Amino acid sequence: MTIGPTFADVLARAKAGDPDAFEVIYRDVSPLVLGYLRGHTLADPEDTCGEVFVSAIRRIGTFEGDERQFRSWLLTIAHRRMVDATRRTARQAEDPYTNEMLAARADEASSAEGAALERLDALGIVDAIGELTELQRSAVLLRVLADLPVREIALIMNRPESAVKALLRRGTMTLSRRLRARADSTEVFGA
Repeated sequence: MTIGPTFADVLARAKAGDPDAFEVIYRDVSPLVLGYLRGHTLADPEDTCGEVFVSAIRRIGTFEGDERQFRSWLLTIAHRRMVDATRRTARQAEDPYTNEMLAARADEASSAEGAALERLDALGIVDAIGELTELQRSAVLLRVLADLPVREIALIMNRPESAVKALLRRGTMTLSRRLRARADSTEVFGA
């Protein structure tokens, strides 16, 4: 979903402090940001998503660019907040949610998003993504969820394009192996 031709007007209104314009932006981009954060299995992705939008509101006056650049800008903020949240969790020695706990939360959701997470979990994709390194997971989620080109992913992750290409290649190869192994095991066991 995109705002489309009215994006420049919505952005100008948001910069001027119009709460309705912020709502349009939030409704359009929050599923993408939340999906990215959930893909990293944060303990509280909704809270981190809120932090992303608070930061965006504070800095929206400094943003210049089109809608695609705006999405990249928000995902850059999301990536940084995800790294911060991961570090906080590690320092606090909290147990992050397990994939089973995430699946249980998805079962409780009645939205289309919850149903989509359930399907991904049933296919083993949630587990497979969870087994990627943090950098691989970020690169794959930004490529798949946000449909961003390598150049923009490199900017968001503050990595060279060649490193992002390698992360994407290794991440997708790992996902492919894991999903193939899961498919093979379900054929063997008839599940």
